[in-house]
Amino acid sequence: MTGGTPDRKLTLSWRIGLPHWETDEAFGRLLDLAREHRSVVDEVALFETITHHLYIPLDVYALRMEMAAKRLDAFRDARIPSAGINVLCTIGHINEGWSYMPPLPFQAMVGHDGGVSTGCACPNSPEMRAYVQAKYKLVAAARPDFIWVDDDIRMHHHGVAWGCFCPVCLALFARRAGRTYGREELATAFDDPAQGPLRQLWVEQNIATLEALLADVAAAIHEVGPKIVIGKMSAGPGWTTYSGQAFERWFTALQATKARPGGGFYSDATPMEMVRKAIDCGWQRASLPASVTDVQYELENFPYQRLKKSATAVVNECTLALAYGLNGVAFNMLALDYEDFLPLLERIPPARPLWEQWVAHTAGLPTAGLWPAWSSQLMAKRSVRQGEHWLGWHPQYDITRPVTLAEIGLPIAADAPGCGAVLCGRVAEAFSDDELKGMLAGGLLMDSTALEVLTERGLAHLTGVRLATRLDNGMMERFTDDALNGGSAGQLRDARIEFWGNARGMADILEPVAAGVRILTTLEDYFYRPQGPSMTAFDNELGGRVVVMGYAPWIFLHSVGKRLQLQNVADWISRGSMPVRVDQAVPLVSVVRMSADRQRGAVVLLNAGMDAIREATVHVRLAARHARLLTIGQDDRTLRMEPEELGGYITLRSIPPWSLRVILLEA
Repeated sequence: MTGGTPDRKLTLSWRIGLPHWETDEAFGRLLDLAREHRSVVDEVALFETITHHLYIPLDVYALRMEMAAKRLDAFRDARIPSAGINVLCTIGHINEGWSYMPPLPFQAMVGHDGGVSTGCACPNSPEMRAYVQAKYKLVAAARPDFIWVDDDIRMHHHGVAWGCFCPVCLALFARRAGRTYGREELATAFDDPAQGPLRQLWVEQNIATLEALLADVAAAIHEVGPKIVIGKMSAGPGWTTYSGQAFERWFTALQATKARPGGGFYSDATPMEMVRKAIDCGWQRASLPASVTDVQYELENFPYQRLKKSATAVVNECTLALAYGLNGVAFNMLALDYEDFLPLLERIPPARPLWEQWVAHTAGLPTAGLWPAWSSQLMAKRSVRQGEHWLGWHPQYDITRPVTLAEIGLPIAADAPGCGAVLCGRVAEAFSDDELKGMLAGGLLMDSTALEVLTERGLAHLTGVRLATRLDNGMMERFTDDALNGGSAGQLRDARIEFWGNARGMADILEPVAAGVRILTTLEDYFYRPQGPSMTAFDNELGGRVVVMGYAPWIFLHSVGKRLQLQNVADWISRGSMPVRVDQAVPLVSVVRMSADRQRGAVVLLNAGMDAIREATVHVRLAARHARLLTIGQDDRTLRMEPEELGGYITLRSIPPWSLRVILLEA
C-alpha cells in the first residue's frame, strides 16, 4: 500500500462537542454514555471550542484547558484507553460568530478580490504565530494523550475564497518571485496564460506557509509534552489542490502519526456521495508519509440532525472508508440533543466485528482497479487559456468525474497505478511527458478533452486518433459490432448532452491516424445520420492499450449496454487484471484490496440501489481459493468459489437495498 501504512488494529474514536463536557451536569451524562457503550469507545477527543472563529483570548482559553484536563482524567479513570483534545481552529474555518466574538488582534486572511475574513487569520503574521504557539502550549498543558489539528490548515475557503493576499504574504511573495506585486496586479497576472511559473511559485508559497505553521505547532506541543501524539485532519484533493496537498511535508513538519482524511457527506438526499467521499479519503490516505499509522475516517453528521442521515448510511460510509485503506473511524455525530444520535449509536456495536476483521485481513494491501489520475500539483501546473480565471472552479480539472465508473460496478483504486489509469478533462496538464508516457504504456481510459492535452504535448499518436470535429448538441452514440461491445452491438445511447450545461467535449468525432484503431461507437444525429467515430481502442507502439471516449464520457453510463461495454474495455486495457466483475446489471459498487501476488485479498460490495439484488455472480481475479462472507449482524460463512481461468466466481443472493456484503479471500 502506498502512502501511510495503517496498522492492523481498528480504532473507534468519538469527537465530543464543548457543550457535552463544559458543565459538570453535561459531562456526567456523557461519561455515563461512554461507560454504557464502552465496547465502541477506544478514544475520545474533546473539541475545545464551539465556534469556527479563530480568536479566543488566552486567559479564557487557559481556564477552559484547566477544565479539559479534569475531563481527560475522568475519562482515564473510566478506563477509556485514550483521551485527547481536538483543536478546532488554528487558522479559523469560516466567518462565524464575528458579531459577538473578540475580533482578530492580528492580520486577517485577505482574498484575491480584496475581501477580508472576519474570523480567519493570515498564517504568516508573526503575531498570529505567537498566539497559535501559546494556544497549543495551553492545550498540551492539559496532558492529553494526543492532540488533533483540524482541517483549517489550508489556504482556501476561509471566509474568503482564495488566500492570502495580505501585505505580509505579498511581501513574502516578492522575495520568492524577485519583484513586488500588488494584490490586484498579482490576481491579474495569475490569469495570464504565460504566467505558469508564477502560479507554481504561489502554490509553493502556500505549501511552505502551512509547513512552517505546522512546525510551530509541533514545537509548541512537544516543548510542554514531548510524548504527546499529534494528528492532523486533511481536506481532500477532490475539493481543490490550491494549497498544494503536500502531505509528506505537512505531516512531517507536524511530527504527526495520526491522520483523519475528511470530506463532505451529510445527507441521505444524495447517498452515492458516500462513495465519492470514501474514494477521496482513499486518495488522502495514499498521500500520507509512512510514519502515519493511525488513519481515521471522519464520520461527520454536522450539524447533527437525526433525520438528515440514516443509521444505514452511517454504517455504509464507514465501511467504505475502511475499504479504501483507513483503519479507524472518528465519529462526529453527537448532537446537542441525545435523541438526535442515540439511534445511530446503537448501530455501531453490531458493525464492529466486521470492521475489525476487515482491518486485520487487509493491512498492507493496496486498493485495486482503475486509478483516476490526479496530482497534488494540479492547481499549480494547470494551464490558463485566454479569458479564463485561474482562481475558480473549472469542470475540466474535476478529478472526481471518473468516480461515476464506480456506480456501474467498476472498482476504483485510490493507489497508483492501479490496473489502469483514467484521464479526464485537462488533468493531464499536471503530469510530465514521461509520466503520461507511463500511463500510455499501460492501460488508459480517457476522454477526448484529455486527448487535446496529449495532442498539445505531441503524444496523441500513442492514442491512435486525433480530435476531428467537436459538436455540442443533438447527438447520440451507436455501438459498433466490435467484440468489446459484446451483446451491446447496434444499441443507441442518448445522453441528451445539451440539457446539462456546456456540452463541449461531449460529442466529439475522432479520426484514426494509425492502422489498427478499433471503432467502438459512432455518433448519429436524431435522424440517425452517421457523423463519425466517437469511441476508439488502440494498441500503441509502447505496448499500451488506450481507449478514447468522445461522447458524454462521465454522465449517463448506467445503461445495460454501456455498462457491459465499459466492463469489457476495463478488462481489455488491464489485460484481464481488473479484480472484480459482476455479470448482472445491478448497482453493486465494489471496492477491492489485494496483494501483489493475488494470493490474498478482500472485496466490499454495496448494493447502491433501492431494489433488492436477487442474484449477483461475482468474478474475482485472485488466485485465492478460500472465501468467507461477512455480513453485519449475521454469522460468518464459507463461500464456494467456482474456479475459472482468471480466478474464481461466487454467487451471492438476496442483497437488500443499501446493504453490504464483505468477502475475505486467501489461498
